[in-house]
Amino acid sequence: MTSVSNQLRLYADGDSAERPALPPKRSPLELANRELLRPASYRRGHHRLEPFSTAWLDELERKRYARHGIWLNAALEFGRHPGESILLINPGLGCDAIRFLHSGSEVTLALTENDDAKPIRANLDRHGLTAPMVSLQGPSLPFADGAFDVVVMNGLYAGLDLPMLAEELFRILKCGGKAIGLLPAYFDAGYWQDLILPYQRLYWRRPPDPTVAPKTTARQLRASFARFSEHKVFKRQLRRSELPHLFRVLPLVVLERVFGRVLVMKAKKPISAARIVHSISAAEPLAA
Repeated sequence: MTSVSNQLRLYADGDSAERPALPPKRSPLELANRELLRPASYRRGHHRLEPFSTAWLDELERKRYARHGIWLNAALEFGRHPGESILLINPGLGCDAIRFLHSGSEVTLALTENDDAKPIRANLDRHGLTAPMVSLQGPSLPFADGAFDVVVMNGLYAGLDLPMLAEELFRILKCGGKAIGLLPAYFDAGYWQDLILPYQRLYWRRPPDPTVAPKTTARQLRASFARFSEHKVFKRQLRRSELPHLFRVLPLVVLERVFGRVLVMKAKKPISAARIVHSISAAEPLAA
């Protein structure tokens, strides 16, 4: 059994030898850190759990939605879209897709160069689930107009052209459909610590950022998604270890709403867009 230094504890599982036939594009440690929203340099723990085994994936899924990740359940609205079509852009290891599929949603996975289909497929297989996977090439999304009820985009590890992506999401969403985005917050804990505590390196070195994509602000998101309506943008995801000791006594549930690392954006394609399309369609025969 291969020894892997990561944060997952040992399970006794007879299926621990299961793994993809070919190695993934990224190391198991990097994939695990991304799934748990930890810095890429996180190395604590020395466990002998086989990468991509059933036990490894089970433990990863449990930790993704526990404690620091408990906010994901409400942010991504698991269980609120049964029977609806959902597109996941940058699906990671597919843990979110599994939750949507279990709730009865029809899920399509859009993979970028940061994703690897093999571990995602292995994760789905262990639940007896399947979902179509489409590789994205360039900023355009290869889907028909009005194809989806919900689009969930993970922009935490891949740079996104937000204005262009917003136009594409507006096109492929049904009228009344919802866009949900996870993006790195510009005004996060690291920003305020560097601003308020300029000499922090003399007595404390804050952990590195858990995401690598360019950071953005709520104002920039609203501007990029200006064609959408009912915008909601809020912060989540923060660990006490990312704060100076003086602030760690405060409730984390409050701190993450001010210093959170992740911006969660929700916006809807207006119902009125259907009337505009209908008006254009009706005018075309008259013009002819």
